Amino acid sequence: MNKGKIFLCLILIGISFFIWNCSSNKSKEISVNVYMVALQGTKLHGKLIGCNDILVPSVRTVLVEGNEVEASMNELLSAKDTEELKNFVKGPALLLYQATTANGVADVYLKGDFNISTICDIQRIKEQLYETAKQFSEIKRVNIFINDQTLESYLSLAEQGFK
Repeated sequence: MNKGKIFLCLILIGISFFIWNCSSNKSKEISVNVYMVALQGTKLHGKLIGCNDILVPSVRTVLVEGNEVEASMNELLSAKDTEELKNFVKGPALLLYQATTANGVADVYLKGDFNISTICDIQRIKEQLYETAKQFSEIKRVNIFINDQTLESYLSLAEQGFK
């Protein structure tokens, strides 16, 4: 075999390795906390939030394909209620549109609407979202948007309905 053919074979092997490496699945499994709500009167421990509820971390194993914030938020959106722990982050066509992280800031974009039955649900939703997103050491600030407005603006409008 001449040097030209050997060189060509080495180039083809290198290109094949590069393509395989770039296209291989870079996902990984990690443990995250999905923050759920234990209603007033519970014996569970966690962070005290409005209406004397307790915010309780529920450890889940998730597959990270984008970033950790995105994976944990998707897990929160799909979390089901248990006998003691409730998920208030749910609603008609509610979905995570995008979650990005850069320079210690997580930006979370949601679409849809929340089911808000009582004024207590407002604080529950807010706490669940922020605690789930900010659990990672590299995240110093979290911005959450729903339907192209800040979460605070959205929840403020909802709160007006209870006054």
